[in-house]
Amino acid sequence: MSTTSHNEVQLSKPILLDLLNDLQSRTLLEFRTQIRLFVHGGAVMVLHPFLSTSSTRRTTRDIDYIRRAFGHEWRKRGVYDAEERLQACINATARRFQVGTDWMNADPDVALPFARDPRGHIYDPIYHDSKQQNNIDMNTIYEARGLRLISVTMFWGVALKLVRYKKEDPKDIVAMLKHGTKLNGVQWTPALMEEWIKTLCWPMGYSQYHPQQLEELKIRIRDAIRLVKMSSDDHEGYASVFGSPLYPSNTLRPSVTVALTIILLYTLVAAHTRLHIWKQTLTQARMRYQYQRTLTTINYSPSFIYRSR
Repeated sequence: MSTTSHNEVQLSKPILLDLLNDLQSRTLLEFRTQIRLFVHGGAVMVLHPFLSTSSTRRTTRDIDYIRRAFGHEWRKRGVYDAEERLQACINATARRFQVGTDWMNADPDVALPFARDPRGHIYDPIYHDSKQQNNIDMNTIYEARGLRLISVTMFWGVALKLVRYKKEDPKDIVAMLKHGTKLNGVQWTPALMEEWIKTLCWPMGYSQYHPQQLEELKIRIRDAIRLVKMSSDDHEGYASVFGSPLYPSNTLRPSVTVALTIILLYTLVAAHTRLHIWKQTLTQARMRYQYQRTLTTINYSPSFIYRSR
């Protein structure tokens, strides 16, 4: 199989986990320790434990990882062929499962921005923001003895998808925005989203955009917010229960038995809803402090960008 074979297999969560479980066993043998990869794209929507509940995406064709960040970390350890060794592991997993070797790839790296800090030093802003401990805690999407996958921060995830904004990108952005709303109640508007992206993802070069590029960005942001507002609420699933008839359509009025059945069904669903809300409230209470710290330190504080460099 060619080292650059193209994968056409749609990868569901179970398939992704099988691939990653095999890969981690190979990387553990190769590197003798757990390696970490920073990832973005559709695989994040499928594997993220919280985003997957907001997303309609169930498959992806590949996992996009930041190869240059991986190489940087291992060169600091004195290992200069880490990228090639990792690729050999990826290829071996591809051969075993008969998928293309680009099932995990770093092709988007060529389009990812670099930036300069206040002292003029060049650095990788996506890697820099994503390696912060609160992002690692919030956005680890896979972990095993030999491998850890960490999603890039949500603001970078949105910014990268706004660049292309095709196929599944709009839906993925909606899922990320809804995730923020669920966790801390952010009510998105086009102005807020635009300011959020331009402030935190300034290395994308928005200040250098031509008027036509800026207008296209605004159009995509407005469309994303429109889709957020159009998306169904958390109780959509229950609507389908009551949306279909519970007795034959030619029956003029339900019998007492059917009426009691409807009442019982409603009571059970209501109880389930209250239990679900109670569990969700407890979960969010545990996460709120950590997530609020994330928003105030990385996601919503421009000064953090300069403090943390």
